[in-house]
Formats: sequence, C-alpha cells, structure tokens
Amino acid sequence: MNETNTPLQKHETGIAGLDHATQGGLPAGQATLILGQAAAGKTVLGLQVLARAIERGEGGVFVTFEESPGQVKRDALSFDWGASLLESNRWQLIDARPRLGVEVAGEFDIEGLLSIVAAAIAQTDASWVVFDGIDQLLQYQPNPRVAIDQIRQINEHCEDRGWTMLLTGKATGDSMAPAHLEGIEFLLSATLVLSARIVNQQLNRTLRIAKFRGSGHVTSELPMVIDAEGIQLPYHEALPSGGVLTRNERLSTGIERLDSLLGGGIYRGSSLLISGRPGTAKSTLAGSFAQAAAQRGERTLYVSFDELEGSYVRNLISVGIDLRAPIEAGLIYFLSLSAFASQVSEHFLALRRALDAFSPDCLVIDPISALLKAGAVEGANMATERLIDLARRRGITTVLTSLSGVQDPEGEATQGQVSTLADSWIVLDYNVRAGERNRSLSIVKSRGTAHSNQQRELVLSPSGVTLADVYEHGTEVLMGTARKARKIEEQEEEHRRERKRQQRRTEIEQRLAQVDQERQRLTSELEQEIVDSTETDYQEGVYREQIKQQRAPLGESSALHGDDDAHNDKGDPQ
Repeated sequence: MNETNTPLQKHETGIAGLDHATQGGLPAGQATLILGQAAAGKTVLGLQVLARAIERGEGGVFVTFEESPGQVKRDALSFDWGASLLESNRWQLIDARPRLGVEVAGEFDIEGLLSIVAAAIAQTDASWVVFDGIDQLLQYQPNPRVAIDQIRQINEHCEDRGWTMLLTGKATGDSMAPAHLEGIEFLLSATLVLSARIVNQQLNRTLRIAKFRGSGHVTSELPMVIDAEGIQLPYHEALPSGGVLTRNERLSTGIERLDSLLGGGIYRGSSLLISGRPGTAKSTLAGSFAQAAAQRGERTLYVSFDELEGSYVRNLISVGIDLRAPIEAGLIYFLSLSAFASQVSEHFLALRRALDAFSPDCLVIDPISALLKAGAVEGANMATERLIDLARRRGITTVLTSLSGVQDPEGEATQGQVSTLADSWIVLDYNVRAGERNRSLSIVKSRGTAHSNQQRELVLSPSGVTLADVYEHGTEVLMGTARKARKIEEQEEEHRRERKRQQRRTEIEQRLAQVDQERQRLTSELEQEIVDSTETDYQEGVYREQIKQQRAPLGESSALHGDDDAHNDKGDPQ
C-alpha cells in the first residue's frame, strides 16, 4: 500500500446536505462504513450516491448481499432518479448473495469477489462501489478476527486502486458495529450512523457522522427525510453565499394606525411575529399584511397549517380582507399543510421547495407553532430558526403567527421561543371587563424602530381592521363598551361645558348691551348738559352785560339812550 503524506481527498456524494455536513464529501479512495437499523435508509443512500455519480458522468458498482437484484431495482424506481440510474450503462448490479441451501464450510475468501468487482469497474469506469449488507456475507466467516481482517483487506484494496466505497451493515442495539463485526468502526476512517425511531407516533430518521478522521464535520444528529427525491438533510444544505442585504425600506402591514405605531411599517426583509391566544385575530393581521403586499404588486407565499384555503379566505372576507383576486392573479400562492401528517423536517423541506418554486417577496406562516404538533420542541425550534434565516438571506419579508405559551397563557411567551428570533413582535390579547371581551394589541419589540409602547384596542368590522384611540381612565386603558361609555361621558361633559360657555357668553353680551345702553344714556345726558351749559353761559353773559350797563356813569348812559332815541326818531314816521 502506498502511504504518502498527502492531504485528505474527498469525493462528493451528490447529496447536498451530506456534502455540506462532511465539508465536501466522504474520503476518496477509502471505504466508509454506513450503519443503521432496519428502515434507516442504508440501501437508499448507496443507490442515491451512485445515481448522482452517474449524473456527473461517473460510473458505479452496486453489490448486494441481502436483497435480490429485482428488489434493488424496484427500490430505485420509487425515486425520481431511479429510472435514469437503471437505464444507464455506467453502472452494474452484482448479486453476491450466498446461494440458498448451500452451507459454507471453512473460511470465506473475499479475493474472488474483489476480482469480480474490479472487472465491473473496468467496464463502467466506476468511481463509487457500494457493498450493501456486507454483514450478511461476513457472518458466514466463523472467525470474527478473520472477518475484520477481510474488511481491512477491502479498505486497502480501495486505497491501492482509488475506489471510493460504501459498506452498509445493520447495527444491533446501541452498538456502532454490525453483528459479527465488533471493532470495525475503529478500522475505517469514516462512519455514518443512520437511525429510525418512533417520535410522536411517526417514524423519525436521523443521520450522524460518528467519525471522520482528518476532517471537520457536523457532530450533531441530523434530521433526515426520505421522499421522492431520495435522502434529504434539509437543515444542512449550504446557504446562499454573501452577506444579508440590509434595507431601510418599510412595508405596510395593511393597517394604517399600526404602521404609525411601528414608525411607518416593518423593514423589508425582516421578520414579524404575531402571537396571542386563540381568537385574538392573529390570522386577520397576517391576512391584512398579505393583502397589502398584493396591492403593491408583490408575491406572497401563504402557508396555513390545519385550515383549508377555502374556509381561510372566506373567514377573512368577513373582516374586509378579500384575497380571492390576488390568489387568482398569482400574487398569492396558498399552501395548506396538515401539521400531524408529516415530521417537522418534512414540513421544512416542503416550505423550502415552495420558496424555491414560487420565489416570493413575502412569506406568511399561520401558525408557526403548529410545527410542535409534528415533533419535539427541539425540532420545531430548529425548523423555525432555519426558516427565518433562509428567508432573511433571500430578502423575503416574513410574518409568523404563534400561539402564546400554554404554560403561561396570560403572559407573552411563545411556543417554540420564536419571539427571540423575530425582528418585530406584536402581542395580541383579550381585555375582559364588565362581562365584555375586547381584543388588544401591543408592540413588544421592533428592532431599529422607535415604536409605540401603548396598548391599543384592536377593532374588527366588516369594513376592515383598525386600532381605536387610547382612552385612559386613571392608570387603566378603556376598551370596548367602557371606552364607548367613557367617550359618551366625555362628549356629554363637553356639551355641558359648551352650554356653560354659551350661557356665560350670553350673560356677558347682555351686560355689554346694558353697558352700551347706559353709555348712550350718559352720552345724551352729556350732550344735553353741554347744550344747557352753553345756554346758561349765554344768559349769564347777557346778565353780566346788563349789570355792566347799569353800573356805567349817567352821561354815558344818556348818550347811549340819546343815540337810541335819535335813531328811533329817524326811523319812525310821524
């Protein structure tokens, strides 16, 4: 064997999530062990790696030790890539099962099998070799140490000839090794462990990279999905390269007064969480956002868990939100999912594929807390985190609704702890007073926004959704009938104040009229006084003149009188 100090070379499997988790693929020119219990996906993994290799122009050899060639082909045809695999001449299927009824005596020599494989590789120019169910062959080896040596021989054969090989085998119990092959996990450079467990009455598959010498890799257990496309590791595919574009553009929620409380709306590409108890109008606010997006000509992927499109759209019409036209125009793609029908990872995969196919500007998921029905809290948290991150990297504005925490229905905790991930968080609740239940809205957080901290009443009507004015009574915010009653009281109080003001104005006007009349009377008196004073002055002047004449000397008086007489004689005829 040629041992040189060369860096570890890797061979891509063609399974995006696996290549990402292993940082480039499995060890090239070596054997990798794949262990798992029944239904964990070992055979599917081997077939899918060969199918992807053939798509890249490479070849492959599949050696089966357990299933018949016909069954292997039927397995392959159940996947999208199966037909192209079977039609290709770049692969060969070798039936290496021991013959029925034949007893194996003595040790089994694997050299003959390797020679057959070498011939098949030469014909197909294969770069991948899969030994499926190697434990079924080596269990006939009576000496376990010899069986381990034969695995070592297989691995060295791969290294000498540059074959990249997958060895699949069944794991029993908690052991990492298949039966009859204890210690094999220490021999090979890489080991993958597949598991299939029942969680919430559903089959839950995972993949774990138990070891990978000389390479970094994901160390956690990865959720795995097997669907029409084969094996998927939905949470561990490479994310879009480059940074996340930060935008300052704000988008309307469809409710003008709510936009004002949010400083003009939510940022494009951000995430908004709407949480609350059942019936607090979470779906209504989500529908309002989708309607506003359609009015801007933007595309929205609308995901509803556990409610069909027809009833969902009908219910929104009752509050003035009609999504029928934008759905028909292709601006809203409505996707209805059953939370119980699939695992959390399967739901995430369906949502990611919908995002890829529809390429929306906005995403609405109502409610995201439904993922808890499909799996454990950890799985729902992981799916939510990946969804928000994926949408953010693609610049998709996201609105999520969530039920308030069941352990704290009066508080603001959310199931799945989505509130820690969202950029903005609106809490809806009930305000119960005097036998009446009213909806309330408050903004808990909105990153990058000087938002309002007031609690507002959320009012639903056939004409639409709005927020009522704040009515405070002492330290309490009044809502519903109490708000209306308080408003009527304020109006009546204002009317009383207006009547008092009018009465006061009337009294002042009357007093002004009286003052004006008094002024006119005094003015007349003054004018009369002036006239009387003038007449008095004249009379007094005449009187003084008369006195003055009476006091004058006699001669002056006679002269004066004589002149008067003469004047009279001349003037009067005889």
